[in-house]
Amino acid sequence: MAKKCLIISDEWLAPSLALKLKLEGHDVAVALKRPCNILKGTIKRIPYADRLEYAKDCDLIVYEDKSNNNESSELRKSGKSVIGGDKLSDNLELKRAWANKIAKLAGLKVPEMIEVDSFEMIRQIIEQRGGKWVLKQCGKIDEIKGLNFVAKMPNSEDILDFLSIMEKNWIDGVKKDFVLQEKIEGYEMAVGSYWNGKEFMKDKDGDEVCEENWEHKSLMSGNFGESTGEMYTVLKYEKALNSKLFKETLDKCRDILKHTDFRGDFDVNTIVTEKGAYFLENTPRMGVPATSGQLEIHKSSWYDFFKAMADGKQDPNFNYDPDYCIVSWLYTKPFPFVNSHKMTQLYESQKPTTMDEICETISFKMSNSEDIVVNFTKDFTKEDWLHIHPDGLRFKDGKLKIANPDGYILTASMMGKTPEEAGEKLEKLFDKIKVPKSFYRNDFGKSNYHKAKDDLIKWGYILPESEKLTVFKKEKRERTRKQVRAKLKKLI
Repeated sequence: MAKKCLIISDEWLAPSLALKLKLEGHDVAVALKRPCNILKGTIKRIPYADRLEYAKDCDLIVYEDKSNNNESSELRKSGKSVIGGDKLSDNLELKRAWANKIAKLAGLKVPEMIEVDSFEMIRQIIEQRGGKWVLKQCGKIDEIKGLNFVAKMPNSEDILDFLSIMEKNWIDGVKKDFVLQEKIEGYEMAVGSYWNGKEFMKDKDGDEVCEENWEHKSLMSGNFGESTGEMYTVLKYEKALNSKLFKETLDKCRDILKHTDFRGDFDVNTIVTEKGAYFLENTPRMGVPATSGQLEIHKSSWYDFFKAMADGKQDPNFNYDPDYCIVSWLYTKPFPFVNSHKMTQLYESQKPTTMDEICETISFKMSNSEDIVVNFTKDFTKEDWLHIHPDGLRFKDGKLKIANPDGYILTASMMGKTPEEAGEKLEKLFDKIKVPKSFYRNDFGKSNYHKAKDDLIKWGYILPESEKLTVFKKEKRERTRKQVRAKLKKLI
């Protein structure tokens, strides 16, 4: 029987999830705070202002982004089945320094982190302390990815040079909301799992399941260029009892999660070293493009999985492919530059007169990706369609077109016994998709996973199949649950 589902989001993080629920036979609608054209005409739209009224008749409500200041939690208290968190879970992502303290309290290794609110303060700390630092934006400016800066010079001289550019271009009145984080030398690796309010979701064998992943944010192959939202991700589902990273992170976060009113995907990003994994940040929401990768991995009903999780239960039929997955964005210009309707209106309101102005205006307009047609070669098959996620597309005038002006086309995913096999399949798939000036990172066989693999095996973070299921046994916590909760209350 078709169920009524509503997805609520500031910006649509996982359009393909809505499409998947619709293909399962359910009545799916979306309420977006920031309107967009993605899947317009395919997925029903609800005015954002009407979301709570519409939710009253829904069987499942999914907050795939933030909780809207406890809105999702309040809906859950009214008896609705809701995926989402509360203000506390939001703060675990947005308030970096506070989240760092919470992680340390839970027993995770954490790098030193200092809250800063001026460029002069950043400059003074680096000049006095020396060493390598990472500059990260927080709060309302967290979405501005170009502000993040990882030092490569011995005493962060490159951050100091970058500060002069930031000061010159900063907008008056915007809070300088940053943290300086001690740079830990190691390998970036994350682990996530779905939380139902009591425990992490279990597979059909009754074992908790986690997702280990390696992100690739740099624009160009080899990790060169600007840091983007994400270019591609290597990910794999694993039984939690076989994951050393799960044991060092998520397993210690249970008391924190029980203290929040959260249901959904909770991810912890770390730097893994020989001494252990160091906490970097939390992501208590749907990941991008990780959710598209999970759509490839899951082999059972998403509605049943979400419904059980929202209600604090387990899905006895939850099943997944245990192989490696690679999920990658396919982009075109102007990505990573942001082209928007507001900027287009600005250009149109100022009629160009000189040749220089005409060239600049035409160049800008031609960088708008909206309505570019996506074509496929003749050998593109029905099977190929199963690996395509239209996260930046819409059907219009009988054709598949890019929905927005930002250059996001689609995500695609492939599975393999090894990341190399998944990557080879993905490259063959992308070869069948024809979009003007499109691009993706083609270093799937030389990924962050590959660079870290030998050390991760040596340190126990990647296990041979023969060693799984028997390595980790339950250990007594260093501190009792009462002690952790008492300290949590002081920080919250």
